Amino acid sequence: MIKFDKDLEKLKLVLKNSKSLSLDEITKVLNWSPKFRKENRTKLENWISQGELVINKKNRYNLPENVGLKKGIFSNISGRFGFVDTEEESYFIPRNRFNSALDGDTVLISETATIRENGKKEAEIKFIISRKKNIITGIFQKKESFGFVIPTESFGRDIYIPKQFFNKAQNDELVALKITFWGDEKRKPEGKIVERIGTPFDSDNMIKALILREEVSDEFSPEAIAEAKQISTSITENEIKKRKDLRALSVITIDGEDAKDLDDAVFLEKLENGYYRLIVSIADVSHYIKVGSALDREAENRGNSIYLVDRVIPMFPKEISNGICSLNPNEDKLTFSIELLIDNYGRVIEVQTYKSIINTVYRMSYTDVNKIFQNDSKLNEKYKEIVPMLYDMLELSKIIREIKHNRGAIDFDLPEIKAILDEKKKVKYLKVINRGEAEKIIEDFMILANEAVAERIFWLEIPSIYRVHETPDIERLKTLNESFSRFNYHLHSLEDIHPKKFQTIIEDSQKKGISTIVHKMILTSLKQAKYSMKNLGHFGLASNYYTHFTSPIRRYSDLIVHRVLTIANNGYPTKKQYKALLKYLPEVAQHISKTERKAMKIEEESVKIKVVEYMLNKVGENFKATIVGFNNKKIFFETEEYVECFWDLTTAKNYYEFDEIEYVMRDIDTGRVFQLGEKMEILVVRATLQMLEIEVVPLEFSHEYTRQGGGKR
Repeated sequence: MIKFDKDLEKLKLVLKNSKSLSLDEITKVLNWSPKFRKENRTKLENWISQGELVINKKNRYNLPENVGLKKGIFSNISGRFGFVDTEEESYFIPRNRFNSALDGDTVLISETATIRENGKKEAEIKFIISRKKNIITGIFQKKESFGFVIPTESFGRDIYIPKQFFNKAQNDELVALKITFWGDEKRKPEGKIVERIGTPFDSDNMIKALILREEVSDEFSPEAIAEAKQISTSITENEIKKRKDLRALSVITIDGEDAKDLDDAVFLEKLENGYYRLIVSIADVSHYIKVGSALDREAENRGNSIYLVDRVIPMFPKEISNGICSLNPNEDKLTFSIELLIDNYGRVIEVQTYKSIINTVYRMSYTDVNKIFQNDSKLNEKYKEIVPMLYDMLELSKIIREIKHNRGAIDFDLPEIKAILDEKKKVKYLKVINRGEAEKIIEDFMILANEAVAERIFWLEIPSIYRVHETPDIERLKTLNESFSRFNYHLHSLEDIHPKKFQTIIEDSQKKGISTIVHKMILTSLKQAKYSMKNLGHFGLASNYYTHFTSPIRRYSDLIVHRVLTIANNGYPTKKQYKALLKYLPEVAQHISKTERKAMKIEEESVKIKVVEYMLNKVGENFKATIVGFNNKKIFFETEEYVECFWDLTTAKNYYEFDEIEYVMRDIDTGRVFQLGEKMEILVVRATLQMLEIEVVPLEFSHEYTRQGGGKR
């Protein structure tokens, strides 16, 4: 479990109202013994290293915020500049103010007086609290008496390797290394190679490097494995008596064909008065995973399962995720249910939450349910017992969707690219996944369940975790307006922005065939959703109350909410429970927000690795594509298969200039203008796994590329 230091919390409260304190003053405040002066100082130094305190030249301690310092995560953009995201806002960091910080480091910054043209504030990195990584991966370049590694991610600088730390690595080999010196303005970082991964031209090696670099593992501690194997799969009669028995109902699961961790099941009954009785039953993971157990500690540390392109790194061992807690068909399973009575206008009239036992009658797939809605005769006959219920579900789902639409919820219905692999984990083909009615039904029901749980907990005034999505910053909205102007869109009243304004623009962009670009513009302008103890609402869903309750097998946040809801169902927290929640929840919310972002990054990069490998075999082929962005040297495209690629204008015959005001790329020699959203045919000329890049040229300029010798690079 995440640990809390009572002394630190007490000291922080005192320092909020004090200018600064000496070691002796802190010793008195915290009732420490003066005899242990050395140990006391060491403890304070640890708090400084964690970024909780700072010390000045007079050896007086203070809070970072009291002296104008802010804590945040540093993002290095190609080594040229960077950003630090704090809780309040994002700051621009010039190259000469990095102060040896590297991508992903947690830092303390000091705001400068400079404000950039786009309104973004500038800052300088003052202290590095913690380094993001212990392991770096990259391509080894071997010299006679030394070597260096070119990182395969945005690290900012090459890493020098002394000869004694080569570890038998060969030239151009993909390696993992540990940093021994983080570098400064004069010297490069230094490291030693700890693992040789293999050729960088193999996608399996690149995914292995990704997993090593991000320091995640599908292996569990022996203690966790032992606990998982000791959990009984049988359900006692005594346990059944404590629960609502739903086994007589035609409860079903609806998931993807390849899903193995089935954690949500649904049942719907349409009543004679036209109302709906919806039951959403979720795997009761909290029944099996006790607070503070080895399994709980592992799950908390991981924060969530990670779904890579070719494997899953689960939050729990398979005995839990695919076995005991997975709602497999025709098996008795312990669940946590929310039962909703919904009128024929889609309004929730009544909410009940309770522990239950279910036995799902069918394990349905999205594909089969969508085929049933398309009148597939064989499937209609096979599942005739539940077909009427499926159509009732579709009816209710459309009512819920209409309510969400009317209140302004943004529907980011972006197609998803999926790499279909063969038995050797090589890409057979790329498939564009679009949501069908079955996917929308489950999404609508899960959102409704999450909202109902969040509202219930909120009004009970019990400390919990909420899934929050804050209103976007005005500065980002101003930048978005500049981008929107190219498509004749505009956001008004930025100080009082409502998601419905985005919804209207998205719907119009779909009619014009530019929805993908507009979607991505909006996503860039919005804040990231996160977990918080404060109920800040969910901007994207236009929802006042939202949490995550429906996936406790793969998200630790949901397991926390289950535990809180269990307390609520049994009355109210004791003083001890209430106090413990207040201390625990803020820090765990921050932790699982970080693990979620890490998981998203790993998942996206694993897909990109396989996509690039697939495109290696497409060099020389033509594709239809759309221009989706520019920078000073490149035009970015997206193919009809949603593959991202670029044209490197430094290889072109003519001179090109990026017009930031008009947001177009101009051919200075001919006057040709390339515009956002423009469609054209492109030729794939290069793909590289090491850099995860796919380079193309417009087909009309392909003869220039050949003549320039670009294909030989």
